[in-house]
Amino acid sequence: MLGGWFARLGRWMLHADTFALMLSPAIADVQFEAPTGVARWRLHYAMLRAFVGAFWFDISCDVLALSSDLAAIGVLTAIQSSYYAFMLVLFSGLGTERLSTLELDGPFITRLTYYAFVICVVCVVTSSACFWPPRRTSQTQVEG
Repeated sequence: MLGGWFARLGRWMLHADTFALMLSPAIADVQFEAPTGVARWRLHYAMLRAFVGAFWFDISCDVLALSSDLAAIGVLTAIQSSYYAFMLVLFSGLGTERLSTLELDGPFITRLTYYAFVICVVCVVTSSACFWPPRRTSQTQVEG
């Protein structure tokens, strides 16, 4: 079936309403026209563009919904970062006389900056995952 792979991927990665309104029509066009040769590749490219656009739409909507929790994410990130940075300093042995013998030259400062950056990125990712909005589903009201 043409577009079956995109349909499975779209159902897995996209919100239900985004899949129904953006990707499903592109898949239906490919299945209806089903040409051969260069025209087939154009339709597959159009389906890929529809998928990327739908994915971008979902991500941007989720990030906008996530923006209301920025203060909590910031606090969680600061707590995690300070905890992991403290543990790295504690286990590295920098808390004793060794700190006075350490040369604070360019490579050391660069390496320290990279470590701090990686710690902060990992903490932001894990904190954001805790607050990521739930998946939207299309809600239909049953009249009774």
